[in-house]
Amino acid sequence: MLSEQSAEELLGRIAEGNESALVTLYERFAPSLLALLHRIVGEREEAELALQDVFLRLWNQASRLHREGASVSAWLAITARNLGVDRLRAGQNLAPLPHGGCAVPGKTASWCPRVAQVTLLDERSDLLKKAIKQLPTQQRRALELAVLDGCTEPEIAHKLGEPLGRVKSELRAALSFLRHRLRAVMGTWAANI
Repeated sequence: MLSEQSAEELLGRIAEGNESALVTLYERFAPSLLALLHRIVGEREEAELALQDVFLRLWNQASRLHREGASVSAWLAITARNLGVDRLRAGQNLAPLPHGGCAVPGKTASWCPRVAQVTLLDERSDLLKKAIKQLPTQQRRALELAVLDGCTEPEIAHKLGEPLGRVKSELRAALSFLRHRLRAVMGTWAANI
């Protein structure tokens, strides 16, 4: 039965042109992706259009993604975020971020986490959430504006009323802290965070 298959198995079937596998994958991931997109773009109709684009891209890139072994859940989340940010910026008459602010086209699987990494992180998501909550408020807010709202550093500085240099420092510090904590989260169940 399709609904019992892993997302990666379904991706393999989509790569073969199996539309029912795409429907199953859509039913599995659409609710959470729609919530993410709605959070980013702010309008349900725009979020639904972006969600359609995400799954159209999945259909068109399924063979390559399957061959490269990328995590389907990570690819869907990152692609949804990037498309949502592009739609948000287009609605504000701002230029889209280069390549959705993240990946280089055609190189998706090279930077996308592998299935085992995503599974391990999912199992330890409570520790990651705890690490994010440890960030100082300004660092956490700057990171949210960059990741969820797709703001550039100058836009973050303007929204927070902070000098650009301070925003850059806060983002670097937040990412450094999270990288350190992520190593602990991925390395042990009893990470001291």
